[in-house]
Amino acid sequence: MPTWLGQVVSQAEYDRLKAHYEERAFERRPTQGQLCAPMVISDGQKPIMSMTNGQIYDSKSQLRKEYRRAGVVEVGNDVQTKRAAPSRDERERRVKDRKASVGRALSRAGFGAP
Repeated sequence: MPTWLGQVVSQAEYDRLKAHYEERAFERRPTQGQLCAPMVISDGQKPIMSMTNGQIYDSKSQLRKEYRRAGVVEVGNDVQTKRAAPSRDERERRVKDRKASVGRALSRAGFGAP
């Protein structure tokens, strides 16, 4: 006999519960709005003039390609994902700080040098 949430149920009850929850999974939620699929960010946009060469672009990717070619940084609400690598001195300072921090923690826990 099948089980449902740890309880043994008849096959008919199992099928009824399964059908009920499958139907609920595909119901439109009140907060879902009119969309029935994930949002898609298109490549198209209103025609805009590039500040680097004066050409009109209606494609986001082509405009951004032109900006990259010209070495321009596009400013907007994009999240910066890549940071500059720290210098050698900065890395050495961080290692030294971590070692000192671990040493202080061990010393407070009673594992320090006598």
